[in-house]
Amino acid sequence: MHIAGIAASAGGLEAMLPMFAQLYPTGRIAYVVVQHMAHDGHSELVARLIQRESTLPVVLVTDTVELKPDRLYMVPAGKDGQVRSNMLLLFEPKAGSISTPSVNMIFHSIAENSGANAIAIVLSGAGSDGTDGCRAIKAAGGLVFVQQLTEAKHAGMPGAVIDAGLADQVLPVAAIGPRLAELFPGTVQVPKAANLTAASQQPEPDEQPGNEAAHRELELLLRQVLDATGIDFSSYKEETLLRRLEKRKLLLGITSADAYQAIIRHRSDELHRLQHMFLVSQSSFFRDRESFLVLERYVAQGITSKQDGEPIRIWVPACASGEEPYTLAIMLRELLANYHRRHPIEITASDLNPDALEMARQGVYRQTAFKEMDAALRDRWFTLKGQHYEVVPELKNYIRFEQRDILNGTVLKELDLVSCRNLLIYMKSHLQDQLITSFYQALKPQGLLFLGQYESLTFVGNSMFALLDHYHRLFCRRY
Repeated sequence: MHIAGIAASAGGLEAMLPMFAQLYPTGRIAYVVVQHMAHDGHSELVARLIQRESTLPVVLVTDTVELKPDRLYMVPAGKDGQVRSNMLLLFEPKAGSISTPSVNMIFHSIAENSGANAIAIVLSGAGSDGTDGCRAIKAAGGLVFVQQLTEAKHAGMPGAVIDAGLADQVLPVAAIGPRLAELFPGTVQVPKAANLTAASQQPEPDEQPGNEAAHRELELLLRQVLDATGIDFSSYKEETLLRRLEKRKLLLGITSADAYQAIIRHRSDELHRLQHMFLVSQSSFFRDRESFLVLERYVAQGITSKQDGEPIRIWVPACASGEEPYTLAIMLRELLANYHRRHPIEITASDLNPDALEMARQGVYRQTAFKEMDAALRDRWFTLKGQHYEVVPELKNYIRFEQRDILNGTVLKELDLVSCRNLLIYMKSHLQDQLITSFYQALKPQGLLFLGQYESLTFVGNSMFALLDHYHRLFCRRY
C-alpha cells in the first residue's frame, strides 16, 4: 500500500477542496492530511467541508488508527501525527513547536514506514515546513507532487520544495488525483491528467516495447546517465533498473522510449533525476539490532588487540542518510569507554545520492529512525531539537561524508571494518567480485566485512574472506 501525506497551510483549504473532488479510489493509496491550524482550530468543521467535496470518505482521527486505502485521514488541530507500521498515531506537539500539525514529522514517518511507496503532496502554505520531509521521502525512493505556484494562494511551502529540487511533478491541484490514478490504477476509469511538457503530449506508437526493446532502451539511457553524471550503472541488475525506469516514465505520463528521449532533450536535468531514481537510500539506527550485537563482540576483540592510541578505521559504502556510520561511531565510543581505551575513530561514509548525504551531514533525525535503538543510548548521543533528534557534535567529528562511486577512484587502506549492507543485492556477480576485491584490498589482515542479512559472497569472495557468523553475515579477511 502507498501512503500519501498531503500538506497545506495558509490557503490550503482552497487548494484541498478541488483536489479531493478529483481523487479516485484505486485500492492502493491511503491519504494522511496535515493542515496547519491553531491549537483551537475547527477541525470538525474543516473535515465536514472536505467531505462535501471529497470522492473518498474522510476520517477525523482522534486516536491511533490503522490506515486503509481510499480514505482521507485528517490529523486534528493541536496534535502531531506519525505513521508507524501502517498505523497513524497522534502526539502532543513538542514545546516550542511553531506549526502544527508538523508536516516534516508526518513526511519523515511516512518515508520510514513506506520507503519507495511513500508519496508527498505539498499545497499552498507560507513558510517551508515539509521541505525536509520531502527530502526524506525522495531519499527513500518515494514521489513528491507540488501544487502549481501560479495557482497557490501562498507559494512558500510548495516553492521551497521546488527550490530544493525535490519536486517530481508540479501540477494544478485538480490534476493531482487523476495523475495518481494513472500511476497506481485500480478498477475505476478516470480522466487522463494533464501532461507537463510538449514532449509528453506527442503521440506514442501503438505497440508497447517488448523485453528486448526495453533492455535496448535501458542500455542507451545508462550511457546517457554516465555522460551526464559520471555514474556508471551498467553492471547493476537490469530488472531493478527497469522497474525504476518504468516508475519514472509512469510518473511523466509516458510509455514509449521516443517520448522519454524527447523529455530528455527538453529538460536539462532529466538524466540527473533518473540517476536519483536509480539510487534509493533508506536506513535506521542499529538496523537489524541482533546483527550489530554480533558485530560489537568481534569489534571489541579487535580493540583489545590494538596498541593504545592506534586509530580505528572504518568505511561505510552506500551510507544513505547517515544512520549506519553514526551507529558505528556510537558503538565504538561505548566500547572504548567500557574498556578504558583511547583510540582515534576515523569513519569514511560514502554515497552517490547528494540529497541523502546532505541529510547525513546535518545529522537530524525523526523519532522513527530510532525504533531499534535503546532510548537511554539515544539520549546520550542525541539532543532534542524541536521535534527531531540531532547527533551530538562529537559524533560528527568522527565521520567524513563524501560523494563517491565506490567502484572507481582511490581505494581506502588499512581499514579495520567495511560495513556494506544491502548493496550487493543490486549488482551482477562480476561487479560484486570487483567490489569485494576492493574491500579485501582496503582491509587489514583479519579486518571485518559486514554485509546485509540477505547477501552472500561468490566463490571469489569466499576465497578472500572467512565466515565468522552465517546468519548475521559477518566475515573477516583471510590473510
